[in-house]
This record gives sequence, C-alpha cells and structure tokens, in this order.
Amino acid sequence: MKSFRSVVLCNYHDERINIHVHADLQNGELTLSGHDYGQPVDEIWGDSDYEYWYHLDKENTEKLLAVIHGEEDPKAAIKREFSGKGGCRALRELCNKNGIKYEFHSY
Repeated sequence: MKSFRSVVLCNYHDERINIHVHADLQNGELTLSGHDYGQPVDEIWGDSDYEYWYHLDKENTEKLLAVIHGEEDPKAAIKREFSGKGGCRALRELCNKNGIKYEFHSY
C-alpha cells in the first residue's frame, strides 16, 4: 500500500470559520486530522478551536480503500472521496454504511 503524508483535504475559510483537514496514510493505517476555529466553534464548544481526528487500523483502511477503489492510488482516492467541508461526514457515512470501523477523538 502506498503511503503519503499530510495531503490537504480541506482548507476552507470565510468570515466566521476556518476548517483545515488533512490525511496521512502510514504503515497501512489512515488518519484524517482536522482543526476548526472561529465563531461557530466558540458558540458550540465554548473554546476558540476544535481539533479532531479519525483513525482506521490497517484492516479497516484496506476495507475503505476497496470500497472507494483506491488500492492502486490511495492518495487520489482519499482526495476524491473526502475533500471539502463535508469530507469528514462523508468518511463517517461511508464507514457506517459499509461496516468499516474507525476511532474518533477530539479536544
């Protein structure tokens, strides 16, 4: 499986919010990491920023790549399927629909 580091999936900003998400595929395991900050984050969480990440172990990364036909070029497939403001939601929905397990952490 081809590894990659810090592929930008979202770099969105407007007058209210900034959303940054990137993906890493190392040792066969996929991680999407995000950092949101701005007024909506403060209103929801009572803090100026929100950091979060999704992690898939090797077995579930392989399942995900099979579902999105990304075995040959995982970097392109991950970008195609999970870029933009809704990328993390798309990841959750696809995983839940296909029985792909992931860990979610935030602070």
